[in-house]
Amino acid sequence: MNKYFEEPYRRNCRKELANYIYQKINDATDSGSHNHIWAFVIKAFHFTAGLATTFIYIYGPLWLSLLTLVVSLFLWGVFIYLKGCFVSNIEYKLDNHNFINVIDPYLVLFGYPINEDTRYIGTLQLVVFYFSIAFTVLYFRLKMRHSIKN
Repeated sequence: MNKYFEEPYRRNCRKELANYIYQKINDATDSGSHNHIWAFVIKAFHFTAGLATTFIYIYGPLWLSLLTLVVSLFLWGVFIYLKGCFVSNIEYKLDNHNFINVIDPYLVLFGYPINEDTRYIGTLQLVVFYFSIAFTVLYFRLKMRHSIKN
């Protein structure tokens, strides 16, 4: 049972998951000749997903906002368990020549070095900020909904 919580096992799970999805992408396309395009598409979605979900929290139906929050919390849990982002691993496997991690612009902006540790810690800090906004928005939406009904 303890092996499931050991860091090497969790990192290996992340690599296996990334390899599985990478292989599925290559099987669906013509042997990886357009991997750089797939990497760009995944990175674009990966980079804008936080902003898109924030718009859902603010403007979307309440049921969709709460569902988005549950999915986001689940994915954060997966990130913590796997000790990193499997989506970033997929992006790297698809195009390692032009690889930029989603957190890298923030690290450069605040003057931190770019390495595995600062990427992990920076992502955790950014996600705490993201969830602070999400919970605040949803709290006020629920509070407004309750006050309107009364």
